[in-house]
Amino acid sequence: MGAEDSFLKEILNSNLSKSQLKFIRYLGLFILMGVFLILLGDFGGNFSQPEGSKQDYNHQQSSAGGALALEEELEKKLASILSQVQGVGRVAVDVTLDTSSEYVYVRDYQQSNQEVKEEDDAGGIRNTIESDKREEIVIINKGTGEEALVRKEIKPKIRGVLVVAEGAGNSYVKADLMQAIRRGLGVPSHKIIVLPKER
Repeated sequence: MGAEDSFLKEILNSNLSKSQLKFIRYLGLFILMGVFLILLGDFGGNFSQPEGSKQDYNHQQSSAGGALALEEELEKKLASILSQVQGVGRVAVDVTLDTSSEYVYVRDYQQSNQEVKEEDDAGGIRNTIESDKREEIVIINKGTGEEALVRKEIKPKIRGVLVVAEGAGNSYVKADLMQAIRRGLGVPSHKIIVLPKER
């Protein structure tokens, strides 16, 4: 601290003019104000999430839960159907989805144009056209809160299907199971595995 104090004293006691000293003081004041504003921005910032991001987060959580529910629903339905195939006993099914559902939202587009004509003293005319375009997602009020209006839902793609079934050791039964899965879910053969189950 002693070296810094002596450095400041040298600057202030040196042969600087009043205008130079005034400049240094103002410069120091501006630097301190800048640091204060930066700190104020960090500490006084918005601690809560904006409403849009809260909605997006809640929607992502519900869609992730929806993907798991969809996987379970597909597994139950597929196991029920495959267990009815001739030569098949008990069946266990695992369906893996590539992603969760995607949603396309209804958007409200607004566009306004304003033309301004200005004439200067010399008689020259200047035309200015101002254009304003806005796009917003349509939000509807429900009893529990607000929700974005969905135009369409894009179902997730299936990454793979694993079936373990009694009777799948027979090549004809295995072929029937593969064909049922391919046609029922629209999944290509390379994404399907059918294995025999121990009895």
